[in-house]
Amino acid sequence: MRELLFITLIFFVFCFNVYSQRVENTPLWDKEAPYTKKSIRNDQVNERGNVQVIANPDLTIYFPKKNKTNLRSILICPGGGYSNLAINHEGHEIAKFYADNGYIAAVLKYRLPEPEFVNSAWEVPLADAKQAIKVIRNHSEDWSIDPTKVGVLGFSAGGHLASSLSVHGTDDDGSRPDFSLLIYPVISMDSSITHAGSRRNLLREMVGTEWEFFHSNELQVDQHTPPAFLVHSWDDKVVPVENSIRYAKALNAYDIPVTLHLFEKGGHGYGRGNIEQHGTASQWIDLSLVWLDQILK
Repeated sequence: MRELLFITLIFFVFCFNVYSQRVENTPLWDKEAPYTKKSIRNDQVNERGNVQVIANPDLTIYFPKKNKTNLRSILICPGGGYSNLAINHEGHEIAKFYADNGYIAAVLKYRLPEPEFVNSAWEVPLADAKQAIKVIRNHSEDWSIDPTKVGVLGFSAGGHLASSLSVHGTDDDGSRPDFSLLIYPVISMDSSITHAGSRRNLLREMVGTEWEFFHSNELQVDQHTPPAFLVHSWDDKVVPVENSIRYAKALNAYDIPVTLHLFEKGGHGYGRGNIEQHGTASQWIDLSLVWLDQILK
């Protein structure tokens, strides 16, 4: 009887190690984050579970099940109009999907451009995103990551951050991603097509200055910008589809691989989405796996 119990215990330990998902949390900065103006002890979360004030920027790392890694990594930037982070349905849920498909997926809890808590607010989200890519690459050996296959995924304003990382990251410091996945992204600060809330919250008093040009990412594309996979819906009433179109055209002008999926319906802010509410737009996440296999082969 004891022998049977021992064997059963060993079996369950084996199953736990093989089939359970490893999740870790790591801070972005070893010391106080740059641009910090006012420190707080705990995050502030609203009734929807979105993070409104970030105490300390960090990464939540989702690892593939044992022996299932494909050596690729994705940094995930939730949206929220630069006023909050939709960290669950545009963060953790997405990370679990990619981890189940062999990726090491890192959810970025980046600081928001809130002048009460940070200086030079319009620089802060990008500073955190650059640091996040560097942290991932610095762990490439112990996390079993190919440092040349580290990309970024962003939703809405998080898509603006992901595309900002793509056009402003550099190879010199390891902050440029190798690919980007941009889902109903804000791309431009052009008032005729931007999301007004994201523009206002990010630029603040810098509206109308050179920072508006800096953060119009369709104007910042060059020959070093990484390939992109874009998803948008024609019925998106929050972020006009023209954002994705302009970025795709800018990439194509430099012969950079770009795939743009424009769906008839889907709306905005749906994360993975579902077929009942978001129609064929909910297929984007499976389509992204096919694209990634083609780009990273």
